[in-house]
Amino acid sequence: MELRPEQKQQIEDEERQRVAEEQYRAQVRARLRPETPPAASPTRPDDAPKGRGHGRAWVLLAILALVALYAIMRRGAPDLQASASRALSSAPSVRYVPATENIASGQVTVPARGYVQYRFEITPEMRNARVSGHFSASGGAGNDVAAVIATESEETNWINGHDASAFYSTHGRETNDSFDVRLAPGVYYFAISNKFSEVSAKYVFLQADLNYSRAETY
Repeated sequence: MELRPEQKQQIEDEERQRVAEEQYRAQVRARLRPETPPAASPTRPDDAPKGRGHGRAWVLLAILALVALYAIMRRGAPDLQASASRALSSAPSVRYVPATENIASGQVTVPARGYVQYRFEITPEMRNARVSGHFSASGGAGNDVAAVIATESEETNWINGHDASAFYSTHGRETNDSFDVRLAPGVYYFAISNKFSEVSAKYVFLQADLNYSRAETY
């Protein structure tokens, strides 16, 4: 297996450092090795220096230990940095991309004294969800219908002519209208009513879409 240039450079640096450490250890050992004293008259115990050799040895050993510790720390730092870089590079990234789901489109016939409805759901994963669209009605004397976006219970009240809380509704009957409503996660209904017409069906061209942002990993 062929090594990359940075791997070769790291191996050469480690080898040079190892040689330098060996040379330093050899120098320390040479200093610690006792020298052959010159021939002289015997000295009394009181004439020998007290503790100087042992003190120098401890100092040299401490220096050697510090040098070895520093070398180990330097050798391990690139490995830690490389591990952290690999962990960051392997973590997936997330971005949000626009998405659209069609709720209703085309032409629909709304019978006299009747209505049509479309159920849709917004999940928590759908960020910045909005329902937008438009409709155009024809038929009967007024070419008009009524429309609403509401929860299931409120849409039922609205269809039956009762007071209802809606996120969007026409001002009575309309021939044309458009809407753009931001909604939280939940279940909703988009409904078109012709219950006020006793005999005439209505032909409605409509377009309603759910727009949001979805998460995508890369």
